[in-house]
Amino acid sequence: MRLAATILFLLSITAPAVAGEISEPAKGVTLTYNDKLWWARLDQRDIVLSCMASACGGDCDVVLTMTPAGLTSHEFFDRYRNEINKNTIVKASTYGLDPVVIDKPTIVTINGRDVSQSSVRLRSPGPARTWMVVEEASFGVVTLTCNSSEGEYEIARKTWLDLVKGIVIPKK
Repeated sequence: MRLAATILFLLSITAPAVAGEISEPAKGVTLTYNDKLWWARLDQRDIVLSCMASACGGDCDVVLTMTPAGLTSHEFFDRYRNEINKNTIVKASTYGLDPVVIDKPTIVTINGRDVSQSSVRLRSPGPARTWMVVEEASFGVVTLTCNSSEGEYEIARKTWLDLVKGIVIPKK
């Protein structure tokens, strides 16, 4: 009986996802997601994803950040992706979470798009991981940040990669 439940669970992860879709109205960034795993809502111009199943590990945010005056979007992307771990470290340190960079920002190709991927381990009640993907946009950057326990990280990361694939940034 337990084997059958495990097989059904694995099939539910690999079966075609039931697609939910949410759009940020000002810049037109759209996210398609599996609505059996996630509940999505807008918080000003950010998309907040609440995890509803163990496969997603924890909650995620899609944050839009505008390019400051005097920089091109590509210059801002380079600076932002290289500073994201440092900013996470500073913020987590103020809460006493003993942050450690596990994955330095690295350019990877996901779904044909170049993005920067990194992660930081935090001491919480137990070890936790914050995973970040940054993508350049004509207006600045789009960042997907997700959190999980260290034990759920590898399974959750696969689900988070699907979220990255579901982000559509308009070309302007």
